[in-house]
Amino acid sequence: MPLVTALLGAALLFFGRSVYWAFVAIVGFLVGAQLADVLLADQSPGLRLLVAIGAGVVGALLAMLAQRIAFALGGLYAGGYLALSVAHAAGATDNHLLWFAIGGVIGAILAVMVMDWAIIVLSSLVGAAAIVAAFNLSPGITAILFIVLAAFGITVQSNRLRPPPVAGEPP
Repeated sequence: MPLVTALLGAALLFFGRSVYWAFVAIVGFLVGAQLADVLLADQSPGLRLLVAIGAGVVGALLAMLAQRIAFALGGLYAGGYLALSVAHAAGATDNHLLWFAIGGVIGAILAVMVMDWAIIVLSSLVGAAAIVAAFNLSPGITAILFIVLAAFGITVQSNRLRPPPVAGEPP
């Protein structure tokens, strides 16, 4: 699963805003997997995988049906995933739903208010978090790698927001 997490993280890091419905599906899957591991720890791995896939499918379907709702859902998932990641890194072993709810509400509000930039930043942060989570690195290296990857993802995606230069005009 670490390789899948890293690959999904890379997709979010570089293309989160470009394909918002995939952003919502991937982050939904990551949240579903993380919550299923905690809330369904006594269940089979197959059931936990189905829950994760279900969360991703629901997110993708909503993304295709209603873009604004999808951006809010993407912000909810991304904010919730980041809050769960921070809680895990800080050693918080309880109140997973509370962490998810707080992060999710903040992420959803940000996504609706400034959709393009919120999706760029959130998808870059979640992509970086997913990539570093796939490897067992020391906390210091993890933090540095997270910051570098997130900044790189934000830079790559924000460069796509700029309109292409018009021929004959100075840059």
